[in-house]
Amino acid sequence: MRDSFRLLDSHVHLLDKRFAGRLGSVLDRAAQVGVERMFCNATQELDWQEILNLSKTTPAVLPFLGIHPWFADTATEGWDKRLGALLATHRTGIGETGLDKKCGVRQNLQEEVFLIQLRLALKHDLPLVIHCLHRWGRLIELLETHLKGNLNVPLMIHSFSGSEEIMRRLVHLGCFISYSMRMTDTSQGQLRETFKATPLERILIETDAPDQLNVHLLALNNEKPAGNESSYIRELSIFAADLREMNTSEFCAQIWKNGEIYTHSALPR
Repeated sequence: MRDSFRLLDSHVHLLDKRFAGRLGSVLDRAAQVGVERMFCNATQELDWQEILNLSKTTPAVLPFLGIHPWFADTATEGWDKRLGALLATHRTGIGETGLDKKCGVRQNLQEEVFLIQLRLALKHDLPLVIHCLHRWGRLIELLETHLKGNLNVPLMIHSFSGSEEIMRRLVHLGCFISYSMRMTDTSQGQLRETFKATPLERILIETDAPDQLNVHLLALNNEKPAGNESSYIRELSIFAADLREMNTSEFCAQIWKNGEIYTHSALPR
């Protein structure tokens, strides 16, 4: 059943192999509940053209092209120039990129690939999606160094999992903070408090589909979904609005506005 409010899923991976053979039905279900925009992220260069093609056939999909830290070692010579050429000729964001202490890719290589994408975002004034896991101090250090006080660069921290102090430092740098189904877990009390403390005009909401499914949030009884998907942003938005003690429609309207501001330079014209 479709609600009266417009829904935005600020982070998905629609090319993930777990969607193979059923992407059409996943997109249909998202449309049925009112999901009007999905920020679809690449993880490696092989994804770029497929995401661009999907965005041409599915207006709700806004493409983000980049290299994830898990795949930084797959980047081949000239990847940055090829990405720059696509950014110059298509309306797209950049990502997902970032830093991850737990993955096996060398930290210095992750930083190199991340900084190239940050510089491209600065050059083209395009939205950048940042992944960070257990490297918050280094991320903030790099942003402070390379932004040089420029707080107008559209940056988003996806599936935020840091502390309230880290959130406030990132917001001070001009970042949008995107919260995923992670905060619906009953063990994430501190993250919920951080979400409630985040300035409303800096919040985005995401499924991170097909990852981070929380069946308890969905109240699906005996039905077992194949995985997370964008249609579940409806339940997450209702949950998030309740945490903020807001009307769901008003909360979703603010999230939509935040998404428009964040992606302004990448939206179709």
